[in-house]
Amino acid sequence: NFIFLSSTKAGGRPSYGECANEKSKNVPEGVYGSTKREAEIELLKIGKDSSMCVSIIRPSLVYGPNVKGNLKLMLSGIAKGWFPPLPETFNKRSMIHVDDLVQAILLVVKEDRANGEIFIATDGIAYSSREIYNCMCIVVGKSIPKWSVPKTLFIIASLLSPRIKYKINKLLGDEYYSSAKLEAFGFKAKKSLKDMNETDF
Repeated sequence: NFIFLSSTKAGGRPSYGECANEKSKNVPEGVYGSTKREAEIELLKIGKDSSMCVSIIRPSLVYGPNVKGNLKLMLSGIAKGWFPPLPETFNKRSMIHVDDLVQAILLVVKEDRANGEIFIATDGIAYSSREIYNCMCIVVGKSIPKWSVPKTLFIIASLLSPRIKYKINKLLGDEYYSSAKLEAFGFKAKKSLKDMNETDF
């Protein structure tokens, strides 16, 4: 059995208000998403033409001990006091704890029906960027601010350059996915970002 850890970016970024699934036909996001998608296609071909069982898991944003990337930057910025309180835009973002991702892998590798299938893995919760910010405050032992930077300032900043607009969209946009297909195989996430504390990062 071969389990390929891909990315939700291989299926493309959901449009506003969309909860994307494995059948969504969005354009893969960036070089990273495109190469992940190419790898998926080639691996599925190999599985079809051989006796090797191939399954693909597309994790949403993964969090947990020694978190990397933008989450680490956000966590550090909040701890040091330079990351500003985000406005509540009620956007929707999917995440999954690394422990739950491991459970998803173990489930798929034992499931014969998973051969040749793609699965999205999330904890089943839609977080807004402000909710993520608040959870991070709790994790680093900071009080949750009662104010936020006005959304209007982010809108104005996004007009300055395409690069800034892209970063703001990454920060405040939707990246919402369904893991219903994986859940139909018996997967159920045991952790959520709201349960985390400083020992979990």
